[in-house]
Amino acid sequence: EGTVTCSPLQPFTEYSVTIDLPPNTTIFSWLFTTEETVPDKPEELWLDPDRGSLRWNSLPSCNGEIIGYQLSIRASNARDRSVLETERLRLNGSVTEHRLPEHSPGSSYAVMIQGLTAAGAGPALLREFHTNSSGKLCC
Repeated sequence: EGTVTCSPLQPFTEYSVTIDLPPNTTIFSWLFTTEETVPDKPEELWLDPDRGSLRWNSLPSCNGEIIGYQLSIRASNARDRSVLETERLRLNGSVTEHRLPEHSPGSSYAVMIQGLTAAGAGPALLREFHTNSSGKLCC
């Protein structure tokens, strides 16, 4: 009796609950913020071939403050699939670009990126890029 349920509440959102009695009496007031959750999956990851850099759009902070990005890059030989180099990085939340390591023509790059909040890492976006026979990066 006398129970009110409000759902679903959004993550990382400030709410105000007030119970008033007529004509002008507040009997209860509560201000709270819901907990952060992991961020959404990055929507896009693209290659800037002129700069040799990976680029992505900043994630929105609707699930929590974006404190960083986890970026994993595995460079391999496209012919025999042997691994040339593996990089695992944690980048600042304001960073939206990272230069790929340089390798010879015929290299491929498997890239994974995910956003981070205080609640943890969100789902990962996976992409693959490669160098052509002249060593130029392309998708």
